[in-house]
Amino acid sequence: MLAPSFPTFLGAENSTDPASVKTPYALLGIPYGPSYEAWELSAAAGGADMVRAAAVAHAYTRFLTHWNFDIGEPQFEDGKPNVTDLGNIVGNVRDPECIVTDAAAVLGPLVKAGVVPVVIGGMDSVPPMLVAPFEGQEDINVLQIDAHIDFRDEINGRRDGFSSPMRRLRDYACVRDLVQVGARAIGSARRQEVEAALKAGNRIVTAWDVYENGAKSIAESLDLSRRWVVSLDCDGMDPSVAPGVGAIEPGGLTFMQTGALLNHLARNNRLAGIVFTEYQPARDVGDATAHVIVRLILNILGLQRNPQAVPVQR
Repeated sequence: MLAPSFPTFLGAENSTDPASVKTPYALLGIPYGPSYEAWELSAAAGGADMVRAAAVAHAYTRFLTHWNFDIGEPQFEDGKPNVTDLGNIVGNVRDPECIVTDAAAVLGPLVKAGVVPVVIGGMDSVPPMLVAPFEGQEDINVLQIDAHIDFRDEINGRRDGFSSPMRRLRDYACVRDLVQVGARAIGSARRQEVEAALKAGNRIVTAWDVYENGAKSIAESLDLSRRWVVSLDCDGMDPSVAPGVGAIEPGGLTFMQTGALLNHLARNNRLAGIVFTEYQPARDVGDATAHVIVRLILNILGLQRNPQAVPVQR
């Protein structure tokens, strides 16, 4: 079940029927994913609405025809956003597990129709919901931007919590390359998780690697023969950029480094979907994190006008 949002993102058309979407992109709020504890159901639940509000607060809804220096051209020359706002999935705290079924009912028709989902999710157990509809539909690559590799097989018997999404993505035959960017400090991963990730074929690019080698070189190393689903945990960025997260870790990606990775995929028409996770509005500072998410989405919408086009040969 979907609840319409107001205001909509960028003043876009609002619909609660995923089958009716005619735009190349659809924005969707998913309040939470499978949880370890009850607090996870509310920590990031309001993230999508805060991102919508930030787009209004920073006047983007009024300046859609203006020049965007991030992409080198006007944002929308005709003033019409190329995205439909589907509102938010209505979570049921009495039956939180149904969120997976509800998400599939919305995301499945979008993926089948070639619409690129832009998901603003709850905690980091949401990404498998975005990847699931591609199974049997299209082989994809996955780019994770995160302070943690999220490759635990289970915690207290739970295999689908926020420490396991990348492990669960490896359960899907459609997932080919899995590149994990931004890892730093100490998280839930132990030696066995790092070794398991590498054995599965994952490529781990630490935050130090980004600092030393540059985001551009990493972006250009991504295989463009398949489209990419991006899982962007907001703590993958530095807390000076995105403070509204639960796990503050200095040394994360800058806005420009994050943008370089996403913009590269968008310019080459290789973005199949993106999910922003672990944005916790109560921890934000002056809606900085929400603003960053808005900017990143604006650049994607502006650069990848035709998501089904063949990649640009450079």
